[in-house]
Amino acid sequence: MASTPVCSSCAAENPAGARFCMSCGAALERSCPACGAPAPPQARFCPACGRALDVAAGPPSAPAAPGAPVERGGAGAGAEPLAGKAVGEHLAQDGAARREAAELSREERRTVTVLFADLSGYTAISETLDPEAVKALVGRCLSRLAEEVVRVGGHVDKYIGDNVMAIFGAPVAHEDDPERAVRAALGMQEAMGELNERLLADYGVEFALRIGVNTGEVLAGTVGEAYTVIGDAVNVASRLQASASPGTITVGERTHRTTSSVVEYAPLAPLSLKGKAEPVAAWRALRLPVQPTGGARVVRQQAPLVGRAEELSSLSTLFARVARTSSPQLITVFGQAGVGKSRLLREFERALAAREKPVLVRGGRCLPFGSSVVYWPLSEMVRAECSIAEGDPSELAWQKLSGRLAPLLAPEGDQELVRRRIAPIAQLVGIELPEAEDAGRAREDEQSAREAFFGAVRAFVEAIAQGEPLVLAWEDIHWADEGMLDLIEYLSQWLRAPVLQVCLARDELLERRPSWAASRRTSTSLFLDPLAPADMRELIAALLTENGPAAADVLETLAERAEGNPLFAEEMVQRLAEEGSTRAAELPDTVQGLLAARLDSLEPLERELVSHAAVVGRTFWEGVLAPVAAAHGGELQAALATLRDKDLIVPSEGGGLEDEQELAFKHVLIRDVAYSMLPKAVRARKHYEVGLFIEQGAGDRRHEMAALLAEHYGRAASLGAEVRLPPEELEPLRARALEYLEAAGDGASRLYSNQEALAHYEGAAALLDGDQERLARIEEKQGDLALRLGRVDSAIAVWERGLAYHEGRDEEEHVAELHRKIGAALAHKGERADAIQHHQQGINLIKDRPPSLALVRLYEEAAWLYLQVGDNMLAIYASEKALGLAERLGEVRAASRAHGIFGRVFGRIGDIAKARENLERAIELARDSDENETVLATLALGHHLENAEGDYEAAQSTYADALALAERIGDVPAQIELHAALALLAFFRCEWEQVVRSIDASAELAEREGLVGKLCLAYTLRGMLGWREGEWEASSQLFRRACELAEQVGWSEVAFNALLGLAITSRDAGELAEADAALAQALEVCERAGLIGQSIHATCLRALVLAQSDEPALALEAAERATALSERIHYPLGEAAVLEARGVTGELPEALEHLQQARAAWQQLGRPLEAARCELALGRRLRESDPDAACSALKAAAADYERLGVAHLAGRARELMAV
Repeated sequence: MASTPVCSSCAAENPAGARFCMSCGAALERSCPACGAPAPPQARFCPACGRALDVAAGPPSAPAAPGAPVERGGAGAGAEPLAGKAVGEHLAQDGAARREAAELSREERRTVTVLFADLSGYTAISETLDPEAVKALVGRCLSRLAEEVVRVGGHVDKYIGDNVMAIFGAPVAHEDDPERAVRAALGMQEAMGELNERLLADYGVEFALRIGVNTGEVLAGTVGEAYTVIGDAVNVASRLQASASPGTITVGERTHRTTSSVVEYAPLAPLSLKGKAEPVAAWRALRLPVQPTGGARVVRQQAPLVGRAEELSSLSTLFARVARTSSPQLITVFGQAGVGKSRLLREFERALAAREKPVLVRGGRCLPFGSSVVYWPLSEMVRAECSIAEGDPSELAWQKLSGRLAPLLAPEGDQELVRRRIAPIAQLVGIELPEAEDAGRAREDEQSAREAFFGAVRAFVEAIAQGEPLVLAWEDIHWADEGMLDLIEYLSQWLRAPVLQVCLARDELLERRPSWAASRRTSTSLFLDPLAPADMRELIAALLTENGPAAADVLETLAERAEGNPLFAEEMVQRLAEEGSTRAAELPDTVQGLLAARLDSLEPLERELVSHAAVVGRTFWEGVLAPVAAAHGGELQAALATLRDKDLIVPSEGGGLEDEQELAFKHVLIRDVAYSMLPKAVRARKHYEVGLFIEQGAGDRRHEMAALLAEHYGRAASLGAEVRLPPEELEPLRARALEYLEAAGDGASRLYSNQEALAHYEGAAALLDGDQERLARIEEKQGDLALRLGRVDSAIAVWERGLAYHEGRDEEEHVAELHRKIGAALAHKGERADAIQHHQQGINLIKDRPPSLALVRLYEEAAWLYLQVGDNMLAIYASEKALGLAERLGEVRAASRAHGIFGRVFGRIGDIAKARENLERAIELARDSDENETVLATLALGHHLENAEGDYEAAQSTYADALALAERIGDVPAQIELHAALALLAFFRCEWEQVVRSIDASAELAEREGLVGKLCLAYTLRGMLGWREGEWEASSQLFRRACELAEQVGWSEVAFNALLGLAITSRDAGELAEADAALAQALEVCERAGLIGQSIHATCLRALVLAQSDEPALALEAAERATALSERIHYPLGEAAVLEARGVTGELPEALEHLQQARAAWQQLGRPLEAARCELALGRRLRESDPDAACSALKAAAADYERLGVAHLAGRARELMAV
């Protein structure tokens, strides 16, 4: 039988369960919320377990106002109890007491609404009444005002003189705290009116009340011995109160925004408040026209799928198409958080599983921490497919991986094929390859890693499918890293298997990637709109009480508040079931308020588990929560079972740490709210604890988890620094963060996830404090990535800082390498003289040291720079040095590149035999060392055949061979260039359909890979197509854009071609001055880059433009200059162009002979458009001397142009015939 509490103040006996003395109102002895032991009312800590007992447990109640008389029973006569019905209806008293005590002892970040009320007129009354009377009056007023706060569930924080401060949203949140605060303020003004009537009658005095209300984020917890909140939102509320007129209520913007539908306001002019840089928007609360309504008790049931039949049918139809056509498809399901994307996917998976032949479904989900954990969903899929646990030793993990994949990816037992296909996947999963398997990968070109990896994944997926329909489900891809998004798009285009990729994403994905899966035949999107009102009512009706149908007004209120979002509806009904509320008006109206209120309703241990799990992420492990349960003396499994029953967490089937059960928050929003409420210092410590747990569980494969560890340790260190944790506590956090941030950056860089790698390095650099050596190393890596991303100036800046650091340490090898990098970046900007100077400085530093690969690379790049500026002798010298050193070091790849440079040099100076000999030798060496190098060497040979030898047929064959190899090994940048090269050859032959196909292939790859610089190829070629159609303006814009991009990346040859196309377009449009300006710019490019052959072509074309502009003397001068240039090198295209220029500018009859020779030369080269142009020029030259011959030539030109599909030039020829 329960004992009878005896008051320690007055010795009166009280009934069992009483918390306050019935005789004197003093607090009675209470129980510790942690261990249940009795504790006297004055105790601040439990005498049995030491748990903090700063504030008595129980529902919110107002502290006694200064000078207020004690009212036995807790309420004045006729007044409602201070605990208020609103609180009593929401919280079961025992559970509420425990939760309240826990909240008061917990420090949290919270979104709260703060109310300040000030009794105006206090000074005037003090002049007329005795101080004791004034104190009593003020106390009585403040106590009455406090009742209004407590009545609606607020917390009276403190009294400051004649002011009262109240909080809504702490220590316990409600879904409608801003509304409650405004309700309290309006009630206080009404109560003040009632009080003034009595004061005026009794004492002849009255008060006026000024109130300020503001909503914002605060830190809530115990300060000294009292619970309170601290933050800017508090200061603003106080300032709003000070600015209010007597008898009014002034509210801030956030309060107004969330309550404007239920409170009538009048706008105020923006207020200039003390401490605020900008005026603050404010409104005056007038009245509350909308009153809360009653409702029925509800009970949570399983949510059915409602209103999604059409979307489910779309998925089924698309899957049927995949199965029928044996082709890949990608569908992205977009929708706001909670709209039902995952629910739709689960229903689709159930339908697939229920088929006569169940369909295989694989996939993974992206981590909520963002895009810096690269390829995480794919890694989940691979580990699950191969049954690899996180704790597996590398040797065992490799056995599982290769044992599962080798039969799929290389059924014929080809070990080289196994290595090439499985090794990139092993790298993703973080498995260290056996030495024998790793030997081959050590020689791979780093630039091919990403392409090889994509190709391996494609083969892996195709092998899993085994010709049968397969579904890959990728969830939450709005959090995916850029590499994962690229991979998904790559698979949608290049898979050769019946695979349906289903992606779930919020709309934020389209903010990151506006063109996500756009304009692709293999991709589509499905947008989930909020449910229609009828569907929403059906859903809520299915979720409501088992005690019978709910009242119509409750159902309608829920449906209206849910706004078509199934998650909102589910959570509202769940809250009603848990709290037993019958007041629909007090249901959550935003996800933040809703989930904060749900979290506050948890028991203390449950709440702590949720908070700790939120730090891990959306998914978490049971083991990481064990220390939390132990510290609170609770049973982990029982608490987790309760959380599952409350539908907050669910089991997860993803791969986890060895022997660890993985769980997940049912919705990430639950995790987000729980995490947001943790103070930053607490977050820092918890992230560190999670990192230690993952490290311990990962064992000898910690490097695999580097990205995840970098997330946790990085957040721990950055948050710790932000809140200024003590140095002895911060240093271990920072040390581990630096280790794993750099390791994660290295891993992402190897996978060419450049943005993610850069983010990791930047995170590490931000944490460094005085460690110059480490800073220099990390910044150098940042520079490498910046150059990859085209941020040339940023790369140069960090490398120059590194140069200064390493020069001071007498590290010549490193200094030389930095000179090479800076030189390469300057070359990208076209500043080749400075680039050469840096390379020469690097060479001078280490040329007398033992041979090294660094010196080989310096000579190689210097040779290429000399070639670009036209200094062929120095290019030959540097190439010879590079080749000699490479051969001494046994560096076959370097030797291949040196021969390639030799080939280009000899091609420029006209030694065709030596050029071809070196280029073919480069290919031969590359075949023995590296397939990527083979592609580059073959591409160089193709350029030589096309330009130096004018053998378009051989160039076509060479490009085709190189393209086949590039596609096989996944070298996407080379594929882009080769498609463009084949498009250009097709353009020369006027094979227009082939031109379009090749351009589209090149552009699609460049766009997919984000290689913006390479789009200059497609822009140039599309400009040529525009010229063919006579679309002058569109064509000119494309050429200008192509030139701009090519100049940005230092691609002089493409910039030249774009300017040449712009000149021809301007000339044919009749804009001769613009044509001449474009040619002058093209010649500047040639001069800057040493493009002698191209300069001949441009000078000849300038002669044609000047002749058409009636500038015969200047035209002849240009032709003679081109002739002189052509005598310096062997350049078939230049020779034909010179003959044409001399024919247009020279004297008859010799000029006619030159035009005929030019026509024959162009035809021999395979350039029919230029041959027809010579025919047109013949017609122009013969019009005066031989009109019949002129007409014949023009007629032939018109026929040629018509046959070649260039209508505007055919029309031009016919126009000249008519003159």
